[in-house]
Amino acid sequence: MTFSYRKTAAAAAAIVCAAALCGCTDSGYVMTVDGEQIRNGVYLSFMQTAYSDASDKISEQKTEDGDTSEVGDIFGYTVEDKPAADWIKENTLEQVKNFVAVKRLCEDYGVTLTDEELNEINSEMNSLWNDENYYAQYLYNCDTIGEYYDSIGIGRESLAEINKVNELSDKLFLHYYDKGGLTPVSDEDFKTYLKDNYAGVKFIELEYDDYAGIALQEEAEIQAVKDTAQDYADRLNAGESFIDIKYEYDFHQAKNDAKAKAEEEYDSETTELTYEEYVEQAVNEATAEKAESEASLEQVISKDYSSLDADFTDYIWSIADDSKATLFETDDSVYVVVRDDVTALTEWQEENRSTVLRAMKSDDYDETIKQAYAGYSVEINDYLVNNKYAPQNLKGMN
Repeated sequence: MTFSYRKTAAAAAAIVCAAALCGCTDSGYVMTVDGEQIRNGVYLSFMQTAYSDASDKISEQKTEDGDTSEVGDIFGYTVEDKPAADWIKENTLEQVKNFVAVKRLCEDYGVTLTDEELNEINSEMNSLWNDENYYAQYLYNCDTIGEYYDSIGIGRESLAEINKVNELSDKLFLHYYDKGGLTPVSDEDFKTYLKDNYAGVKFIELEYDDYAGIALQEEAEIQAVKDTAQDYADRLNAGESFIDIKYEYDFHQAKNDAKAKAEEEYDSETTELTYEEYVEQAVNEATAEKAESEASLEQVISKDYSSLDADFTDYIWSIADDSKATLFETDDSVYVVVRDDVTALTEWQEENRSTVLRAMKSDDYDETIKQAYAGYSVEINDYLVNNKYAPQNLKGMN
């Protein structure tokens, strides 16, 4: 299908801004974009996001400049060489146009929400407006989050409409880039990106501690832990299952934990057992859960965003993804590490396909949406945009 960006003849490459709504009136609509009226609440919600983004940018710039003081009133600063208020208004308008463009594109391509998705959004709105919320009470002195939104002019209908368009945007993105899409990412490109940016890893950390969690001091004791780790690695490389090795380790740890807890809790007045019998019983009753599959023990880490220690992450990326066990040592522990070929983790790929596609194509998608709204006409209510809802006049945005 050939897509029309619906550019108006009078504004093929520029925005036409006009105070179309006269005087100091407030009809509930702050502007019209490409013929679509925009609720005040939709505009204010996007302004809230722009306000937050501006504050983050100012804070980042201050940190880069060596200034650790709080931002405070952001309207005394510039953002990307523009006064903060101007940047917020421009960014808010961009978000509004994006909002309209997504709706237009979804209409053209027949991208819709299911009844289940609409019901879920409605349920979320009910919760926001009806359920008491600690943060709303603590931060905003309101009983519910919905009450807070109402207090700053963002009504339920506006927020629901934004949530619907956000869901539509996710579907539109996949309509472009997923399998069978308009410009689908090839399997080869997808796997290449996975290889370059993600690593599949299974590991066991053996700490240099005794059964009670106290750091080992003797070199011979530390070496014994290293020997155990090496034994695990050798057995894995000889073909034993990671499930079995991990279970053996977990069971050993469970016994240690049970022993330490029993020694601490023993009370001769509450049991007929001797101290030794009580501890032995606790150790014998210790259990550990065995994984049902190796996939459940697998972690997939991003090259740029890893929750693991930086040195450990670097080590993972330095070894081959050949499923061979190796050891990584730190001052406090030794790791048995197995890096797997992430492209072979089919279950993870299916569950995270949209996330990976986002990482690959989000810039392209954003550019597509910008092209769609490049020629949109915009008619503003000057009183609302530049007075009543001017960024510096609004309270509660932060």
